[in-house]
Amino acid sequence: MTATIQRIDDNFIVRFPTNFIENIIVDGLEAVQVFEEYGRIIIQKSEPTTIANDTTRKTIDELFDGYDGAYEPIQIDWGAPVGNEIW
Repeated sequence: MTATIQRIDDNFIVRFPTNFIENIIVDGLEAVQVFEEYGRIIIQKSEPTTIANDTTRKTIDELFDGYDGAYEPIQIDWGAPVGNEIW
């Protein structure tokens, strides 16, 4: 089986044929471990939690629980530019 590696900005994406990986990745949101070993890239399924069922993540309702809607924007002095920022 041959996979395709594609560069997008600073990331590399490996594309696998569906029939090759569908018995490992069920819903497209499975968490996997990726590591290098002896010059090889190893990808293996994480145990046992998937990203979609990760109970440590809060829902949008939980994140805004108790928020009353009041918001006052403030000015923050970040200091002088230190790089190539455009002000």
